[in-house]
Amino acid sequence: MGISRIIKKFEKVKKAVNSIKGIQSKIQSINYTTALDSLGESQEAAEAILSTRRDNLQGALGAHKRVGMAYSKKSPVIEGEEGALIYPKYDKLANYIFFVSRPRAVKANAKTSTGDLHPVFKRRRCALYIPDTLLSQSNVSYNQQGIGFVAKALEQIRESIMQGDGLNIGKEKANQLATQGFQAVLSQLTSGQTNIKQNRAINPGLEQLLDSVPFRSWDFTFDFWPKSQDEAQTVNEIIYFFRSSMLPDFYTDRLSMKGEKLREGVEVESIQEGENQLNANFMNYPNVFNISFKGPIGNKIDGFLPAVCTNAQVDYAGGQKFSTFADGQPVHIQLTLNFLEIQTMSLGNYDNIVVPDSNPMKEETGFSTTDSLTQQYGVDGNKFGDDG
Repeated sequence: MGISRIIKKFEKVKKAVNSIKGIQSKIQSINYTTALDSLGESQEAAEAILSTRRDNLQGALGAHKRVGMAYSKKSPVIEGEEGALIYPKYDKLANYIFFVSRPRAVKANAKTSTGDLHPVFKRRRCALYIPDTLLSQSNVSYNQQGIGFVAKALEQIRESIMQGDGLNIGKEKANQLATQGFQAVLSQLTSGQTNIKQNRAINPGLEQLLDSVPFRSWDFTFDFWPKSQDEAQTVNEIIYFFRSSMLPDFYTDRLSMKGEKLREGVEVESIQEGENQLNANFMNYPNVFNISFKGPIGNKIDGFLPAVCTNAQVDYAGGQKFSTFADGQPVHIQLTLNFLEIQTMSLGNYDNIVVPDSNPMKEETGFSTTDSLTQQYGVDGNKFGDDG
């Protein structure tokens, strides 16, 4: 069959029908079932293959999705810290900032209405992602003070006496003091004109005297975007963890129930009777936090001294338009925490928290650490530097 005859047949079919069904019936009426039928069969086979491949691909993607969803529901476990509150709940991060709330002293009714020990009297832990801003600073305070000629002369006399030559040096310094004293009195009587005429000014003898080492403070801001009800519950528990740990409990000092064991290994020496009382006499110190890093970052960034939480600000809109899920849970919560260290940053304390690779002396310095009465917070008597 020549090409010209095929073209003529196609033109004849095209003129005879105007629809796909008409084309098919017309082609069959003229007994043209060779090339077109073959093409149709090839198309059907190709469509069947594509359909099979599409079904297989969708099934594979569905299986991977189910596996991924099952995996995402598993909470990450930080080595050695099972049971801690963790955010994000379903994503395993390389680094965490870790907060340990040490148990506070039991001086009030430590049991809840269900008979359990209140969480603030237990050791609690929380692991959060590393915040966007992490600023570490150390300050030393100096006080400017003038040391006059009288103080300097007296110090020289003291040194000469300690060296056994106090008599001769004492007479010499006494003459200097008399001369300088007379000049100072004369300058005051003449309103400084004597010094002006002689083109001179009194040297105030200013010195920078070491005053103190201020306590360091830390600010952390965390943004929570819960993806499930379980993660939203974890976020709420994290907020309660910090706020309950920072607030003191009030109590009246009464001796009763002595020797009662409220938790394993801890017996109460002093506890008030009954429920919470009005106009309580004392406030019990809140929990102290040990803050540290978990992960590789802990070997690169200096650590923290024991600290107390002084502020826990919760923004239930996260700085944006307020919105909630169907159950009323806020979509975005922003938590801002402020911590104040309770020990000063001495050289000994710094050697205890510095990154090991940054300290050439490591543990060979032998400098003592500063301590304070606040080390008596924990009911177990351990130091705050011990996370155990």
